[in-house]
Amino acid sequence: MIRLLREIAGRRDALLTLVQYNLKSTVATTRLGVVWWLIDPLVMMAIYYFLVRIVFERGGPDYHLFVLTGIVPWQYFARSVRMASRGISSNRALVRQVGLPIAAMVGTPIAVQFVFGAIGIGVVAAWNYDVTGLHSVAALPLLLLVGAFSYGLGLLLAICEVHWSDTNAILGYVLRIGFLLSPVLYPASRVLESASIPDAAKLVYQLNPLSWIFTSFRDVLLDGRAFDWGMYGILLLAALALIEIGLVCLRLQGSTLVKMS
Repeated sequence: MIRLLREIAGRRDALLTLVQYNLKSTVATTRLGVVWWLIDPLVMMAIYYFLVRIVFERGGPDYHLFVLTGIVPWQYFARSVRMASRGISSNRALVRQVGLPIAAMVGTPIAVQFVFGAIGIGVVAAWNYDVTGLHSVAALPLLLLVGAFSYGLGLLLAICEVHWSDTNAILGYVLRIGFLLSPVLYPASRVLESASIPDAAKLVYQLNPLSWIFTSFRDVLLDGRAFDWGMYGILLLAALALIEIGLVCLRLQGSTLVKMS
């Protein structure tokens, strides 16, 4: 981790330029530009609101805000992981010629998606302005925690993508399953308090860090309550450990990855 920070500090100008380029190119791919990143989660919110609230008559009052607060961090996580998984294979020229740290290039799309995630969080806070206050800033550390897990997974998946080109395609299916197994459309309590779900399954469900993170987003943005910083620290350590594992794997296969990419 320290080695990575030193590499980033040594090439910060080049990496900042790369982040800016990716940010501009991401916006330029659509006619609506940044506006699209406001519309997309709102459209998804409307679809799930219609399905759950109107068709199935579930969800309760303010379900639109409830589901939006889950969609924004989920989209940040899913897009970050998918783009990071191609951080090596899609940057072959930079890997071979420019000499930028591979680990930093994997993290570049996560930094770009963080900007759009923060915009989404701002939309939720503005919509639910009655509850919004200084405490709402605590949503940003939660977003950083999502980014840390995304980066750790992205490092491992980027290595797999170089060796097995089908990794990204398989990841798409895994993320669809993960969407359903994370409390995006429903509260985590629905699973944990269900008498029909075995305790072993509940334990596995709780091991998903997104379960706690999404619940904490709602505590902050919808209810105006602080989350458990102790649990935040535990999950942050877990995310840093995952990142370190990814960095070790990257160092062990560094030369091989450069040749194969």
